[in-house]
Amino acid sequence: MALHLISIHHAEHGLAAVESVTPAVPGLGRRVVDGAEGVHGAVVLATCNRVEVYVDADESTHEVADVVRESLGITAGFVPMTLREDAAALQHLFDVGAGLDSMVVGEREIAGQLRRALREAHEEGIATGLLTETIEQALRTSRKVSHLTRLAATGRSVVSVGLDLLGRDWASTRVLLIGTGAYAGAVVADLRERGFADLAVHSSSGRAANFVASHPGTRDAGPDLVAAVADADVVVTCRGLGAPILGRDDLAAVMERREGADIALVDLAIARDIDQAVVTVPGVLLLDLPTIQRHVPDASHREAARARVLVDEGVRDLVGRLRGREMDPVVVALRDTVNEMVADEVARLPHGRPITGEEAAHALRRLAARLVHVPSVRARKAATEGRSEEYLNALNELWGLEARKRPVLRNLELEPSDQHLLDRDEQAAIVPPDSLDCDTCPITGLRLSDLGEPRRLEAL
Repeated sequence: MALHLISIHHAEHGLAAVESVTPAVPGLGRRVVDGAEGVHGAVVLATCNRVEVYVDADESTHEVADVVRESLGITAGFVPMTLREDAAALQHLFDVGAGLDSMVVGEREIAGQLRRALREAHEEGIATGLLTETIEQALRTSRKVSHLTRLAATGRSVVSVGLDLLGRDWASTRVLLIGTGAYAGAVVADLRERGFADLAVHSSSGRAANFVASHPGTRDAGPDLVAAVADADVVVTCRGLGAPILGRDDLAAVMERREGADIALVDLAIARDIDQAVVTVPGVLLLDLPTIQRHVPDASHREAARARVLVDEGVRDLVGRLRGREMDPVVVALRDTVNEMVADEVARLPHGRPITGEEAAHALRRLAARLVHVPSVRARKAATEGRSEEYLNALNELWGLEARKRPVLRNLELEPSDQHLLDRDEQAAIVPPDSLDCDTCPITGLRLSDLGEPRRLEAL
């Protein structure tokens, strides 16, 4: 099992690369999981400046990348990708959740997008325990960064930067929002903070009415897009469905209705909603993501450094928990072995009458003898083979015992002989598992078979 990250990122590959794969994002997680037997789960994070696929798989990262490429419908090398695995993937995930890897450092929108990506993966049945635990921990760390630093106040969202560039009096500005997805909610929230007075919503898929019902202060712009654009001073689009919804001819018709009054267009979609040719129409101002990207502010270095400390702590905490889970099979095997011994002793007790104290004590002593039999045999073997310190350290780890050995003679070291010529593998042999049942305890002199049914204890 491993955590893989396949990323197409604006800072590393450019917005054009992100835009080229965005149309294939719907259903991508399911296609990745179905693409190979060794892929157990996938979470797809698609935002205005990245497409990232977090994958829980037994395959190598390069094999997972091939599955992602095939699922995106692109040929190898046609679109650049960044591959990360395990600790590197975890670090990047936590950076993303905290807003440290965003186009605008410190933005809070990315945490909500990451949360929705995990929820969608659960709804599709492709979110594994590993993916859930890592993303939820990243979100908890993100909340800690938000509460303990001013990074979110220092860094602003892409929406805020785009609207700031317009320099409008929003209380007297008529705004049209095209799109009703998750990003549209962020636009409404930002405009509400600016005190907007008139915000209409258009949806070509007919979802405007439901969106307006859940966003007080907004209204349905109706089905006629050109008329709705002509009635607005600022148009904000965030559909990103792969093809422009407004072209040059549309804006020419709009400007004819407006009798030359200027209009501002803010295109927040990766896959452009507005054809760049509209800028040739007099009176039209277009702001797109590449333009906004050139104007994003730098977050405070001090706040970013404080956030980095919190993120690194979150990663270390998760890594520690994941390492602890590596021992789960050992703990299960240990418990199963002890439970089998307890079951044997319970089966030996008399049935049909009350158990006397002497019988209970005898059963407990037998159980205790069985529990310490293997460690006792291995103690003598370890001493015989010169591994006493190694055994004592292991005993301290397992039982918390600060036991000390008792020297029999001051010096038991022999002069070198031909022993060093023996095969090193033979010298490394510790205790043959098959001999544990017949070896006698150095204290009681009993064999394991004397205490009950022989058990194979390879798990210990």
